Amino acid sequence: MALATVFFCLLLLASAAISLLLLRLCLAALRRAPAPAPYAAVDSEAAARAAPPPVPQQEPKAPEPRRLAWREVEALTGGFDEAAVVGRGGSGGAVYLSRIPVVTGGPPAAVKVHRWCGGGERRLGAFRRELDLLRRVGRHPRLVALLAYSDDHEEGGALVLEYMPGGTLADRLHHAATPPLTWRRRMRVLHDVAAALEHLHDAVSVVHGDVSASNVLLDGGGRARLCDLGSACEGTFSAAVAPARGAAAVGSPGYADPFFLRTGIVSKKSDVYGFGVLLLEALTGSPAAGAPRPDGSCQYLAARVLPRVRSAGVAGLVDGRLGGEYDAVEAGDVARIAVECVAPQPGLRPTMAQVRAAVAEKAARSIAATTTDGGDGDLKLLDLFRMAS
Repeated sequence: MALATVFFCLLLLASAAISLLLLRLCLAALRRAPAPAPYAAVDSEAAARAAPPPVPQQEPKAPEPRRLAWREVEALTGGFDEAAVVGRGGSGGAVYLSRIPVVTGGPPAAVKVHRWCGGGERRLGAFRRELDLLRRVGRHPRLVALLAYSDDHEEGGALVLEYMPGGTLADRLHHAATPPLTWRRRMRVLHDVAAALEHLHDAVSVVHGDVSASNVLLDGGGRARLCDLGSACEGTFSAAVAPARGAAAVGSPGYADPFFLRTGIVSKKSDVYGFGVLLLEALTGSPAAGAPRPDGSCQYLAARVLPRVRSAGVAGLVDGRLGGEYDAVEAGDVARIAVECVAPQPGLRPTMAQVRAAVAEKAARSIAATTTDGGDGDLKLLDLFRMAS
C-alpha cells in the first residue's frame, strides 16, 4: 500500500512538470508571434508606411509632330490657293487654313509657309529657329501647338499649327468690323498670355522676343494662345547679360524694349516690357503704335498714356467700345501693373511669374466669371461679321 502511494505521487509530479513545460513553450511562442491589431484602422499612418508606394499615373504623352513631304503641304493648302490664306506670318510667309485635316478626323489646322526667296539666310534662320523651339518646348495649353512640319524643300518650309478660329487679339481690339472683347475676356486673355510667357521664361529659358497683340490668337471660347517663336532666343538670361545662344529679337513697333534698342542686350525683361504695353492696349483699346505723323514719326502708346496714368489714373483712358461695362478697380490695378512692367530699367521690372500672379490676383473676379459665362457667343458673332464682310 505504501509503495502504491509513492508511485501515485511520483506520477502526479511528472504530470505537473510536463504541464508546466508545455505552458512555458506556449507562452514563448505567443511572445514571438506579432499580435493582430484589434481594428484595421487603429494605426492608419503605420499601415500607409508599410504599404507599397502607389505607382504614379503617367500623363499621356503628346504625339510627336509629323514630318511632311512638300507634296503633302501642297495638298493641305490646295496648291497654295490664295483663297485659303487667313493671315500673314511675322516673317512675311502666308498662313493657310488647311483644306484637309492633318490627322484623319482631326480639327482643321493652320499651315504657315515660309519662302526663302527674297529673304535668304535670314528667313531660313527664323524658320529653323521657330521649328527647333516648337519641337523642344512641346505642348502647353497657352502656346499654339506644332502638329506637323516640312523642312526638306529647297525653296521653303512649312509649320502646321493648331488653327485658332477666334482670330488675333489685335483684330478684336482695333478692328471696327469685329465685335470687341468684353472686359472679362480681356482679363482672361491677359492672364493666358502671362502664363505662356512665364512657362517660356522659367521652364525652358526662352525669350519670346515679339510679344504683341498680333501674336496672340483666340480659340472658340475666348481663351488665348501665344504664337510665333520666329524671333525667340534662348540661353541664360539676366537683365544685363546678352543671350548665350539665338538671335536677339527686335520686336514689333511700340512693343520693343527701349533698353534693348539702346544697348542690344535682350533679356526676359524685354518680354515683360512688351507685355506691359499689351496691358495698356487691352485697357485703352488703342494700338501700341499710333498712326504716323506728317514727319514720319510715331508716338507709341506707352509714351502717350503713362504720364496720364501716373498723374490721374485710368480716368478717361478705358476703351470706349466697352460702353462703360468694366470693373473700375481692376482697370486701375491693371494700369499699375503695366507701369511696373514698362519701367525704363529692366532691373526695376517684375518677373513674368510675378506679373502673372499679380494679374490673377487683381483681376480675379473677371477671370473667374469667364469660366461660367461660356464663350461661344463671341465666336458666333465674329463668324456673322466675317460672313457679312
